[in-house]
Amino acid sequence: MKKTCVFLLVLFLSSVSSLAFPQASPGPYEILPVEEAFITEALKDLLATTERADWSGYLGTTWISPNAYNGHEGTDFSLDTGTPILAPANGTVIDVVTDIPENNHTINSFGNYVLMQVTGGVSPQGESLDIILCHLLPNVPVTIGQNVTTGQVVGYADNTGNSTSEHIHIEPRLRDATVGTCPFYWGHWKYPIMFNPNGVKQVGHVIRVKIASTPVRSDMYETSSQITTAYQNQLFFSSFWKRGYYRVFIPNDASNRSGWIKAIDAEEVFTGTVIQAIPDPGTYVHNATLISPYAIKASPDAGSATIGQIVYGGGRFVADQVQSGWYRIPVPGSASWGWVQPDSRMIVYPQLYNSNINPANLPDNDFPLVENFSTVGKCLFGRSKYNRSFTQTFTPSSPGGDGIVVRVTDANTYGNGYEECVVIGKVDHRDYFVQSDVYLDYKPSYLGKKEYQIYGIFIRDDGFSSMDRTFEGKGNCYAIIYDDVKGEVRAGKYVDAAFTDFLSSPVSITEDGWHTFKIEAQGNHIRYYLDANLLIDKVDDTFISGPCGLGYSNHADRTYPAARGAYFDNFVADELGAPTPTPTPTPTGTPTPTPTPTATPGGKVYVHDIAMSSGASGPNYFGIAAIWIKNDSGADVSGAKVTGEWSGAVSGTSSGITGADGKVALQSSKKKNGGTFTFCVTNVEAAGYIYDSNMNVETCDSITAP
Repeated sequence: MKKTCVFLLVLFLSSVSSLAFPQASPGPYEILPVEEAFITEALKDLLATTERADWSGYLGTTWISPNAYNGHEGTDFSLDTGTPILAPANGTVIDVVTDIPENNHTINSFGNYVLMQVTGGVSPQGESLDIILCHLLPNVPVTIGQNVTTGQVVGYADNTGNSTSEHIHIEPRLRDATVGTCPFYWGHWKYPIMFNPNGVKQVGHVIRVKIASTPVRSDMYETSSQITTAYQNQLFFSSFWKRGYYRVFIPNDASNRSGWIKAIDAEEVFTGTVIQAIPDPGTYVHNATLISPYAIKASPDAGSATIGQIVYGGGRFVADQVQSGWYRIPVPGSASWGWVQPDSRMIVYPQLYNSNINPANLPDNDFPLVENFSTVGKCLFGRSKYNRSFTQTFTPSSPGGDGIVVRVTDANTYGNGYEECVVIGKVDHRDYFVQSDVYLDYKPSYLGKKEYQIYGIFIRDDGFSSMDRTFEGKGNCYAIIYDDVKGEVRAGKYVDAAFTDFLSSPVSITEDGWHTFKIEAQGNHIRYYLDANLLIDKVDDTFISGPCGLGYSNHADRTYPAARGAYFDNFVADELGAPTPTPTPTPTGTPTPTPTPTATPGGKVYVHDIAMSSGASGPNYFGIAAIWIKNDSGADVSGAKVTGEWSGAVSGTSSGITGADGKVALQSSKKKNGGTFTFCVTNVEAAGYIYDSNMNVETCDSITAP
């Protein structure tokens, strides 16, 4: 009998040790309560003092991103006036304001609003929740006492109240408290990655390191100090991205809640389990560590060695394995992982995102990105900063165009945002080009004294698409722009809205007409083209990666002409091959390795093949020539600039840079109803080589479409 009792006791203790401790459940908010939204303007300011802090781990005196203000109690998204606002959870309407006229800022700070009592759940600490949705149009469709369900329309966005641009202010509250609380740090959102119902707006990302190792830096610059190191296949939770970097939470560091990882060294994934320590009870202090930090163990066993700690509350960490109630998370600074055992003060999110969202169906921002703006109406290509642009008929048509263009303007914006954009792409887009036809409209006397408009295209943008403006994000990008009063084209970069012109002198264009702007970003080479002519090949490494687009900035600060804006057509962006690396000098005394013959530059290059295809946009057709460049050893040549002429149905010059496979695809302008598109290579430029057209297997090729 004694042996049986001992055996049962051992079995019981073994079972207990394998069970997870009680874990906190996330809050009830199911969706981002917007039909559509653009930039994230602000997150909750966690400190109503001279210092500012938000859930990303930021602490300082000026905002880095998103752009909030001291004492801000909610989350702000920019969006069009009239955008439906949705209930984020089941609830009951307990207050509404509906009597403030559209775009009125004088009556109260919230403008028209809906206040809901949440009935579909409580906070991870069991607290009852309310939520207020602010700055609405007066046509609020719900009434006090009405029950609403998740996703139900409860209002329409506007700019009423204390508002400087059209946006929605989302402010969750503890029902019995006198102040709000951060829904991110305290886990009130049901999923760590939050989407609106159609998946066009996202908050939160899981990223995986895809190279052997990458620095985690204190700021989003190559020159910023290195906090620690992240290693291949480690998963991190990112609150947002900016200027080519993801901001990620890191454990085991009492000095830093978070750091920055270069986006080109990682990839966004939808995998893993997110855990989150809840901040300690009582008054929140942003730079205070947890009273009882969570141990990170070497193995899923309480008796194993402690190799790190989760020292702050509110941050999120991503586990790639779960075993007996233990969660394996990265330990930065080493190519290893450690195990954490949650308790009732740690949230374990059952799902990464709402099951109604299929990541495979999210907006496709992968190359090639082509848009010919062939349908009149609201432009749904890419995203805007404040308000959607519109496509319209325009005379004269762009080269090969159909008479329909996109007009980018701030004229539809009722706020302090005097710029607008169409932006598309991803934070990790690096080696690619962007090109668009732009109508240059010289207007030396159209505007008032010292008033002007700036417009053009940009690449490797920081995500806020501001060009020379500072409202809701200072401009940071490479750009080729036109000043309509001076009649000048400039090529350079914006750094915090200040423009540096790379040209020794601007290009003067004082006759109205269509011109083609193009920028190629390849490694640290930034090439600017005007009408297929290279303006400058600038070596610059300010911006590592980022999306591209069309930009407009209004400086008509007194007259506000209704016709202001810029007109674009035939937008295309596509990837370039990786740049040819600069050889590293061999240290003295180190044997020089024997080079691989196919990788050694030198000799001659030629056109090995031209493969023709075609594309269409409505009734408009265009040709595509895929040119393959090889050297006289038969090896593919990357980084070669290929230039050629189109003839037949269209005419014009195209050029591009070959990728690692030695190939580059060049596209013609459009032709209504199509025809025969012929492309002939006129020149190939490659460092260390001579182009010998006599060696060409093929110099010209054609295709007929349709």
